[in-house]
Parts: sequence; structure tokens; C-alpha cells
Amino acid sequence: MSSKLSFAVMDTASVSKSYFTATSRVSSLMTELYEDLHDHKGNPILDLEEITNKINAYKRVVRTELDLIKSAVEQYDEDKNPRQTE
Repeated sequence: MSSKLSFAVMDTASVSKSYFTATSRVSSLMTELYEDLHDHKGNPILDLEEITNKINAYKRVVRTELDLIKSAVEQYDEDKNPRQTE
């Protein structure tokens, strides 16, 4: 009996869905960032340190979403070419 957990095989439709999910989130994040770069009156925030902190926070989240894209391809490759374990 194998101790490996059984998950759904990653097919091209699943990869595409992962792409959509990640890029959709990034798109939403960019809209959110645009709004976050302005104060409650709609004026642009001009404090460099505050802007830098906001950008860095968004970068972390965007990188996570982009990693989802890479992970989907890695999972697809792994499912198509499984390693033999003994």
C-alpha cells in the first residue's frame, strides 16, 4: 500500500484555471493598490516611506500569486512524469 496521498491529476484545464485564479487576484490587487496609494479624499499619497511600505506589502502578495502559476506547471509536469518510488 502506498503512503502517498491521492490528489486529482493536474491537467491542462486545471493549469489554466490556476493561471486565471492567480492573474485575477493580481489584477484585483493592482486595483486595490491604486486606491491605497490615495488618501480618503482621493489625493495621491506623496510620502515616499509610506508608498514604499505599501508597495512592498503588495509585492509580497503578488509574488505569492505568481508562485501559484509556477507551482501549477510544476504539478502538471510531476503528474505527467511521476517519479518511481520504491
